[in-house]
Amino acid sequence: MLRVIIFCDICNPQGIRYIEQNRSTSRGDEGGRRVTDGRSWFEGPIDEALKIDWLQQEGDHICPRCQDRSSK
Repeated sequence: MLRVIIFCDICNPQGIRYIEQNRSTSRGDEGGRRVTDGRSWFEGPIDEALKIDWLQQEGDHICPRCQDRSSK
């Protein structure tokens, strides 16, 4: 089975994913966001990422948190 991982092109353009450093979801943090630097990624197909408010725009993928930051 092929694993699909989508990286945010704004906060994680290098495609860094350290799963052992994820913040706890019990703290209310979004899954896939690293403790150390806030880089975001999503493991799953793009249609699932779009359902949880990721954006696909001109070939780039943008996480919900970066969308919020850019709209302020």
